[in-house]
Amino acid sequence: MSAGSLVASGIGIFLLVFTAYILIGGALTTTEVMVEAQSNLAAYQEARMRTAIAIENTTLDGTTLYVRVTNTGSEPVVDLASIDVYLQSEGVPAYIPHGTDPYHWSTVKIDPDGIHPDQLDPGETLNLSIGFEGAGPTWVQVVTPNGVSGSAYIDRPGE
Repeated sequence: MSAGSLVASGIGIFLLVFTAYILIGGALTTTEVMVEAQSNLAAYQEARMRTAIAIENTTLDGTTLYVRVTNTGSEPVVDLASIDVYLQSEGVPAYIPHGTDPYHWSTVKIDPDGIHPDQLDPGETLNLSIGFEGAGPTWVQVVTPNGVSGSAYIDRPGE
């Protein structure tokens, strides 16, 4: 009889140690994931603080709006297709997607574009063309992929 209680106690201690191992392993993994997420968030916020854009000029030509956006920060805007553009026309804002179809925005050129082609580096100017329909827009907003934005009222010749 004494061997049976000794085996049961051994199995019980083994199960306690095994359960503690699983719980501690899970806690360490969770802590590691949280530390990495916090580190990524800090790096993202740091890059966002170094990002700044300014809309230098807007030109309305029929159903196309041309916008000059200058990178005034110290962080490059790498993924130009992820830039969001919004127009306000008759008091109603509208999202304008990136593309080449009518009623989309597209890149005309980046000036100068000598260092990193197809990226908006600090000091460079991005020229956008935005197709729209209906009444002419009165306001434009350009938002970088990391959430920094610039906006301007649209110059209307003769008004």
